[in-house]
Amino acid sequence: MKERKYIILRKNNQILSLLFHGNRLLHVNAEDEKGSYVGNIYIAKVKNISTNINAAFVEIEPGFACFLALNEMKNAILTNRSYDGRLLAGDEIVVQISKDAVKTKQPVATCALSLSGKYCAISLGKPGIAYSSKLSLKVKTRIGEAMKKEIAFIPEGMGTVIRTNAKDLEDYSPLIEEWKEMIAHLKELTEVSEHRTCYSLLYKRPPEYLIRLRDMYAGQYGEIVTDEEDIYEEIIEYSRKHSDFGLQEVRLYKDNMLSLYKLYSVETRLREALDKKVWLKSGGYLIIEPTEALTVIDVNTGKVTGKKEDEETFFRINMEAAEEIALQLILRNISGIVIVDFINMRGQEHNYELMAHFGNLLKQDPVRTNLVDMTVLGLVEITRMKINKPLKEQLSKF
Repeated sequence: MKERKYIILRKNNQILSLLFHGNRLLHVNAEDEKGSYVGNIYIAKVKNISTNINAAFVEIEPGFACFLALNEMKNAILTNRSYDGRLLAGDEIVVQISKDAVKTKQPVATCALSLSGKYCAISLGKPGIAYSSKLSLKVKTRIGEAMKKEIAFIPEGMGTVIRTNAKDLEDYSPLIEEWKEMIAHLKELTEVSEHRTCYSLLYKRPPEYLIRLRDMYAGQYGEIVTDEEDIYEEIIEYSRKHSDFGLQEVRLYKDNMLSLYKLYSVETRLREALDKKVWLKSGGYLIIEPTEALTVIDVNTGKVTGKKEDEETFFRINMEAAEEIALQLILRNISGIVIVDFINMRGQEHNYELMAHFGNLLKQDPVRTNLVDMTVLGLVEITRMKINKPLKEQLSKF
C-alpha cells in the first residue's frame, strides 16, 4: 500500500514509530531513546537467594538487580561452575531479561533463553514445534511437512514457535534458513558464555522500531521516512544483514524549515488518539473509557440528521462504529476485556449482521482478539491479548 507511510522520529527523549494512511494515523509505538533491557542476554551475578519467595536476585550490572524465579532453573547455564541443581550466592549465570522494571518492581530475568525472527522463535527448554494460533490447520500441516527433514537439525533442549508471518510464505526456504541461523546463533551464545566475564552483554535485542518494521506483514506500508540520520543508517545496515527484512523504500527527510513532526501534525494526531471522544463520518461518535478492570466503548448517534429512531439509521451507525472500534483497538493498543455498547436495534437480523461484520474486522487484528458474544443486555464483549503498554502509558511524556 503505497499510500501508507511508516514515519520514525524523535521527540521528548522517545523514538516514535507511526503508521499513516494518508492523514489517518493507524498505529503508534513510543520507546525510550535509551532502549529497553527486554530481550538482552547477560552473564549475571547472583546476589542472594530468597527461599521464602522461591526466587533469586541477580545483577546484570553492578548494583542493578533483577528478579529470577527459581522454578525457571531447569536450563540454567553457570559460567563459574557446573550446574548441580543448586544456585548459590556469587554464582555467575546466563539470563535473559523478560520484563522491564515496573514502578517498584525490578526487571524480571529468565534462564529460558530465546531468539525471535520474522518467521519463527527459538528457545531453550521448550522442545518441539509449536504454531501461532493465527495459522490455519492447512498452513500448519504444510509447514510441518516442509520441516520434517530438518527436525534432526534441532539440538537437544531447543524448541521452535512458528510465527504468524509464516502464513504468507509460498516457499518455506526463508523460514527454514532463518530457523537454522537462529539455532546456530543461540548455540553459539551458550558456548561463548563460558569464556566471557561476569556482567558481559552476550546479546542485545534490536531497537523496537526495527523489530516492528521486521514483523509487519507484507504490504502494510509503502515507504519508511525518518529525519534522523542515525536511524536511517541503522535501518539500512539492518536490512543488509537480514535478507528476510523485506525492506520497502527508505527515505531520509531533510528540511530545516519543517520537521517531520510538524509536517504530519503528529502532536494533533496523538492528541486525537488519546481523546475519549472519537467522531464518526456519519455524525455519530464513540466514547472510549479505560478503567482498571476493562475498557468501555459507548456508541452514540450524536449529530446524525434524519430519523434518529429509524432502525436503518441505527444499523448504519453501528456498522460504521464497528469499523472504527477495530481501528481504535490497534491504535490505542487496548487489551484485556473490552465492552462495547452499540445502539440498541430491535431487528435480530441486524444484530446478526453487525456481529458477523465486527467479527470479520477483529480477525484482521495482528494481535489475538476474540469476539466473545452479545449479552442479553445488548453489550458486546471482546478480549484482546496484551502485547505492549496501552498508548496512553507509552505517551506519558506528551
